[in-house]
Amino acid sequence: MGQLFNFRLLCGIVLLAAFPTAGHAKAPMDSLKISVDCCRFRGDEKTVFVEIYYSIPESGLIYRPDSAGFKAEADVMILVTQKDSIVHNDRWLVPHLISDTASLITGMNLVGIANVSLPEGDFLLKVIARDRNRSGRKDSVTRALPVRVVRPEKAALSDLEFASVIRKGKKGSMFYKNTMEVIPNVDGVFKEDQTCYFYAEAYNLAFGEGHGDYFVKTSVFDAVGKEVISREKPKKPVGESSVIVDNIGVDNLRMGVYTLVISLLDSTRATLVATGKKFYVYNPKLGIDSTLLTASTTIVSGEYASMEEPELDREFKWAKYEANDAEKSQYELLKGVDAKRKFISDFWRHRPLGLKEEYLSRIAHVNANFQALGREGYRTDRGRVYIVYGPPDDYERHPNEAESRPYEIWSYNSIQGGVVFVFAQRQSGGEYELVHSSHRNELHDENWQRYVMTQ
Repeated sequence: MGQLFNFRLLCGIVLLAAFPTAGHAKAPMDSLKISVDCCRFRGDEKTVFVEIYYSIPESGLIYRPDSAGFKAEADVMILVTQKDSIVHNDRWLVPHLISDTASLITGMNLVGIANVSLPEGDFLLKVIARDRNRSGRKDSVTRALPVRVVRPEKAALSDLEFASVIRKGKKGSMFYKNTMEVIPNVDGVFKEDQTCYFYAEAYNLAFGEGHGDYFVKTSVFDAVGKEVISREKPKKPVGESSVIVDNIGVDNLRMGVYTLVISLLDSTRATLVATGKKFYVYNPKLGIDSTLLTASTTIVSGEYASMEEPELDREFKWAKYEANDAEKSQYELLKGVDAKRKFISDFWRHRPLGLKEEYLSRIAHVNANFQALGREGYRTDRGRVYIVYGPPDDYERHPNEAESRPYEIWSYNSIQGGVVFVFAQRQSGGEYELVHSSHRNELHDENWQRYVMTQ
């Protein structure tokens, strides 16, 4: 599409941790999941330069024997749309070659970057990842992407980019910019032994004579808006733009969601412009700040503002298959309706666009169709499978056969090359229990027929 939509792609990847080698291949420990973040930087007078960051768990890919070891490939696609029209799309392969997969460790990510220049407007970004070695294994993230051109008449800041590492760079690195190598932390999650690095760009710093130095203020706010870190650094305006690179330690921050805010202040300490971004600290040693467990906040989406505690508890119970262990532990410690309203509002807000609606529609379906022996449908085996994997491509039902107890076989054609789930009513009048699946992360029992045969 010419100069207007100049898409510049860096197809490389970086592995953020090393692992030992061993002697054989094995199935991945992680599901195929892609995480996405993006930052907007000044382009020219008509465009904005957008960096799109993505990460894929190394152990979430299928590896095949290769002449040099074992090879995995992620098939990545980026779509940028506006009002249902495709502005730009591109697709490429991200290869990853290792000597062996026996010691793949959860938490090691392949991180990459792509760039696109866009004019002012409201766009939708979708990033899709597929496993080339196993058809049907895929994941995607969709997010709104508003673009506003930087005006020359006032000071401006880019988005904040969180980074795992910022160091002196070498040209040729996929993450090289402004003499540095900035390796993105795509999830914005920092453990207690990590340092939270961040990068931003400031523009239009020619404030005129008599203004002298300006100041960069770094603030960190907890989940209820309390400022827990605040510091200022003077900077001399040596040009009309500048790079802001800094870091904060998170070892003294309790577990939870925080917001980092960078502000430009003039010589009188008046705020010229500010930008902020949420990040998450995982620090089980310190736990959660007890003051957050009962604190009231009004930063809650409208649908939760009127919910009472039993309704909130019920919805979070429904979300048990989507929530991670840290979120479940954090919710258990919450006290009071306001804290729970804020937590669940943030819980869904941090998920991909449309996930909540799809998830809750599955909950409604299973509660209506799979209730058994007084148990709500979402708590049954069939309910869990339907919620996690969606409706099957094919149902095979055997409700009334002379020589067998009732059982069902659900088939999913697009998962791991095709998988089945077998549910059997092992006790007369009981609920359908999962007795076998060919899915690698589920119960596997090739002799499942013994549970259904009556003879």
